[in-house]
Amino acid sequence: MTIGVGVLGTGFMGHTWGEVAQRHASGTHLAAVAGGRRAAQLASDYDVPLSPSFEALLARGDVDLVVLATPPDGHRDQAIAAARAGKHVLVEKPMTATVAEAAEMVDAADAAAIRLGVVSQHRFRGAPVSAKRAIQAGRLGRLRMARITGGEVGWWDMDSRGDMWKKDPKIQTAYASWAAHACDLLRWMLGRQAVRAFGQAVSYSGFVPNESAMVTYTFEDGTMADVWMTYELPAPGLGSGLQYLLVGSEAMLTLDVYGQVQLSSAAGWEVIFEQEPFDPLDAVDPKRLQAYARQLEDVVAAIQARRDPLVSGREGLLTTEMLEAAERSFASGEAVDLPLGASTAPR
Repeated sequence: MTIGVGVLGTGFMGHTWGEVAQRHASGTHLAAVAGGRRAAQLASDYDVPLSPSFEALLARGDVDLVVLATPPDGHRDQAIAAARAGKHVLVEKPMTATVAEAAEMVDAADAAAIRLGVVSQHRFRGAPVSAKRAIQAGRLGRLRMARITGGEVGWWDMDSRGDMWKKDPKIQTAYASWAAHACDLLRWMLGRQAVRAFGQAVSYSGFVPNESAMVTYTFEDGTMADVWMTYELPAPGLGSGLQYLLVGSEAMLTLDVYGQVQLSSAAGWEVIFEQEPFDPLDAVDPKRLQAYARQLEDVVAAIQARRDPLVSGREGLLTTEMLEAAERSFASGEAVDLPLGASTAPR
């Protein structure tokens, strides 16, 4: 018996998750779709029912898991409604805007005894997995510092993808959109939690508020991390939009999430993994979808074993905390200490 997946939201990520559930992840099938102006076409493409509303999607007996591929300002209410309907939930990043909302989502999942996962497909991609294994094997020694770079030469074509809502910081800020991945991978690789954030953000072009940002995070053992995000680089840019430098007591590691992983030694740099190229803007590129399929399969395994997914709601809450702390620092001009308040996530 396979898990029936219902997808809410039929834009680029809705298309992605529909393709993954129907054709790539083992143990799943696409049961129905709902929401968005492309819903009818997506339902037709995959020959599945079109639900006229989110409520109708939740009422379907063949939907076991709901993927929320919707703008993040609706995630809290949608996740709570799905949990109360007894449906497991996988929510797109960013999970939500605040720790308080994330905690409500976690509490609702716990109360309903359903599994809540947050999308962080890069944890399932070959290059980050290779980097994590090198860290766990002790090849870097004790981690001390990190630098994360996300440099883009402008934004993608929002009109053609129906993503113009991403210009509204009340729905999703530029930093939260990108740093949801950057901070989740950083926490995962370090195995530690942030205790302080200090950041500055500006927009030089005025296209999107705060589309360039620099944030320094301090972690519980004193590890320091600098995070630089910008959509305002001149051409040709600086390579891919998610690159890491991890500095340990014994060695350094560079990670391009879309390219090579390199490990240093006294003799120089050694390539220990190279990601097979794929198109990050192609919703059905099978190489791109491998990581999404692995994450969906992990959620299915979590449902069957009655355990938390690898990237659980509690994990998403901790990433949300880092994002919110940075946004608070942008606004106040001061460092912000973490945790921000009562949390259902263990630290």
